[in-house]
Amino acid sequence: MTKIISGTSFPAIKGIQAETEFYTVMCPLKRLRRIFTFDESTLPVNERAQRILNTERIPEISNYILSNRDSYVFSALTACIDGETEFEPVGEGRHQQKIGTLTIDDDAEVYITDGQHRNAAILEALQQDPSLGDESISVVFFVGKSLPERQKIFKDLNLYPVKTDSSLSITYDDEPGAILSKNIVFNSEILSKLIHMEKSNLGPRSKKLVSHSALNKATCELFDVIEKESIDLQIPIATEYWEHLVQVIPAWNLVYKEQISGGEVREESIHAHSVTFQALGIVGNWLLKNDLKWKKTTERLSLLNWSRANKKDWDGRCVVNGAMRNNSVATKLTANRIKHYLGIPLNTKEKSEEQKFKQQKHGK
Repeated sequence: MTKIISGTSFPAIKGIQAETEFYTVMCPLKRLRRIFTFDESTLPVNERAQRILNTERIPEISNYILSNRDSYVFSALTACIDGETEFEPVGEGRHQQKIGTLTIDDDAEVYITDGQHRNAAILEALQQDPSLGDESISVVFFVGKSLPERQKIFKDLNLYPVKTDSSLSITYDDEPGAILSKNIVFNSEILSKLIHMEKSNLGPRSKKLVSHSALNKATCELFDVIEKESIDLQIPIATEYWEHLVQVIPAWNLVYKEQISGGEVREESIHAHSVTFQALGIVGNWLLKNDLKWKKTTERLSLLNWSRANKKDWDGRCVVNGAMRNNSVATKLTANRIKHYLGIPLNTKEKSEEQKFKQQKHGK
């Protein structure tokens, strides 16, 4: 018979890690506010086992839930219970003893050890969409942990964080831009040999020309708008554009034929880097809309001096002190220079960027 007079109960599975019992429960989202009532972030750092909540992250995660109402996915929250609990198994059998009901005393304090931002975002999303309340998230509860033990759990859970590479994330993404870029790679014999779909930072020995992340950003520059309804039309256009550039840029063609490696090209030149790919996307955006003979126009790319040592064209734009610079300003300035050699007129904003760049470069 339970010793807890008033408490919150969950169906639970009991497990053991490091000779310590823990419980995994399925918690309805609408009950999270009732369980996690204590704001540990109000305590001094030496009296808590959690980082301070970063409120700027909450809207982004909440929007993810609401925008992916039929497909959002969350991993389990981890929490520690300071107070009375009781686990009542469903039976005496070996497996039955591990399945039962976990009851947490109403006077117990429950501390989130991992997942406070997910929890806060769920609560915010519930305010906008109450129908989320009957959905569930798994919660792993540790019982009777002291503050030093809770601090150790937090440290251990965050000891070996591995952030998913942006290229792999895009490869697995289902957003229109990601669908577009991965389709043009997977459906192209040429591009599939040149684009690394899993790594964004390619080493000097990599045979690949650029990463999927770089191609994705460049392809997004190629079109003004990418929507699910437009993808089927844009896939062949983008494929044709990038495959054509492989044919007209000599070094890219050599990488495709495996006569040189992508690493060799990156070491010496600017055109196997994300910033230049994005710049070529900007250039392609204009060409596809304004130049019916864009294939003939882009043949001039074979004559450009893409060397990092070419200070006349690239110094201060995408190369600074011999190193590649990859930001929006560098992308635009590099695109402007490529447009110059292709005879493409600059718009008012691009002319302003050029004027500002030249004034800064000459110290005027």
